[in-house]
Order: sequence, then structure tokens, then C-alpha cells
Amino acid sequence: MMSQFFSKIGTACALVSLFAFSAASHAQTLSIGTNPQGSVAYASGAAIADVVGDALDLSFTVVPQGGPTAIIPAMSAGEFDFAFANIVAAVTAKDGKGPYKGRKYDSIRVAAVVYPLEMGVFVRKDAKIDTFQALKGKRVASAFKSQANVAAFMTASLAAAGLSYDDVTPVPVQNGVQSVNELVDGGLDATTFSVSAGIIQQADAVVGIRVLSLPNDEAAQAALDNYTPGAMIATAPAGSYPGILEPTNIIRVPFVVLTDSRVDDETVYKVVKAIAENGQKLAASAGEFKALDPKLMGQSALPVPYHPGAIKYYTEQGTWN
Repeated sequence: MMSQFFSKIGTACALVSLFAFSAASHAQTLSIGTNPQGSVAYASGAAIADVVGDALDLSFTVVPQGGPTAIIPAMSAGEFDFAFANIVAAVTAKDGKGPYKGRKYDSIRVAAVVYPLEMGVFVRKDAKIDTFQALKGKRVASAFKSQANVAAFMTASLAAAGLSYDDVTPVPVQNGVQSVNELVDGGLDATTFSVSAGIIQQADAVVGIRVLSLPNDEAAQAALDNYTPGAMIATAPAGSYPGILEPTNIIRVPFVVLTDSRVDDETVYKVVKAIAENGQKLAASAGEFKALDPKLMGQSALPVPYHPGAIKYYTEQGTWN
């Protein structure tokens, strides 16, 4: 009788443990840090949280922050598991340079390249500013206190055009979204942001905007290499984005999903697999994912190391470049 009693108790305990394990597995949550609402990163992060969360049957939340200068330290501190950033921000964070000076975040890892981020310098269409040279003396967004990577793109754009903040009137702003709102309200003459951001579409609908064309020569590329390593100058066709009224030279840089070395291999493997296999659903949620190419998600030449879980998936698929 006693042996039967203990046998039943053991079975009951095993069942409780099994149910507890199952509940814990189902209750697993993931999170991704992004730029503020209205940005490309937020829309893309929300798409991943929704689509990947559904594919993996788990809770996946998006956490908007001020920008990579807030996102990357928070991710490294364990506040969330993944983050959206351009490769320039990732490199400077890893090396402890620029806004991360004195703080090396060398535990960050790339999970996937998802699409190119394209940055332009915007002016109001009615301002009659057609070239970068016409920005001399004008009010240009600066500082980007919570989004220092955007400040780097503005500095690089000016330098590529043979200018600096000494040639314009710098106006400190908090982030890219605020700067676009300031442009619409008349408090700025120029700013920079992603050409595909929702806030840019809104600005164009309200006041009409123009994207200024960068030079495309060795000196311009050298300026980008200095201020925004990993970025390049590319030509956007007329009409491809709001404000691009003719073929226009803009900045293009890989946009990546980051993670941290503390995140386990299996989690990263499953997330990149879900991203690669759900491109159409992601594109339906955020149009930028139309440029997602699973064959280009794993690029070993990037100046930030990949997470082993991601490498495992790309190697299995034969796409680890």
C-alpha cells in the first residue's frame, strides 16, 4: 500500500512538473527595442513582434526608445532581447566610439540584415532650397540628443557636400521625429531622417518636402567613411519616396536586427528562421520588408560579429556569405 502511495505521489509530481514546464515554455516572452513611434525602426520592430510572435506562438513585444544610444545599452543590460539599429550605430557601440565613447558594448551581436536603411536630408518644398550649398546660414537640425546616430548622418551629409555645422545655424533637437515636426512647423530649414519613415509621408502630405541630392564622388564617400562607417551613397529613382522629385543621391546603410551574446542560441535561431520564412507577412505589415532577402540576412563581412544561433541557421540554409 505504501509503495503504491509513493508511486502515485511520484506520478503526480511528475505531471505537475510537466505541466509547469509546458506552461513556462508557452509563457516565454521576447522583446525588441526600437526607435520612437513614427520611425522606420518602430514600424519594423512592431512587424517582427507581431509576425514572429505568431509564428513561434509566444508573446513578443516592441519597446520604443529614444534611439540606438538608449536601445543598445538597454539591450546589453538585459531589458530586452533584440534591437533594431543601423550597422553604423552597432559598430560605434561595439567599439565604444562616438556617443558610446568610453563604454564598449562588445557583447552585441548581429542576428540578421533585414533591408537597407536609406537616409535623406529634407527641406520644405516651398523653401526654394534646391542644393546643399543653399543651406549656408540656414537652420539645420543638430545634436539629436537621444538619437546620436541620426546626428552622425547629418554631419556626414554636410561633410559629403563640403559643408559643416560652421556653415549653417545648428538647432539642437531631441530626435529625428521631433526634427521632422519642427521642419513642418517652420522651426527648421533642414533635417535628416529615413526617407521611408511614416513621419516623412505625413510631412509631405502637410507641407510638401524635398530631398537634397548628395555629391557622389570619392570625397563624398570618404566623408561617409569617416563619420558613418559602413554607409554608402546610392541613387534613389524619382518618385521612389516622398520628396524625391528627381534621381537623388542619398545615404544607404544596412539595417540590422541585433541581439546580445547572453541570448541563447535556440532563441536566436528560431527568430531568424521565422523572419526568413515570413517575408511576405512582414512586408504586409511594414513595407520596408519588401526588400528583405533571406539570402542576404547572413553577411560575415559586417564589422560586428553574428550570434552563433544565427550563424547556425544561415549555415544550414547555405546562405552564410
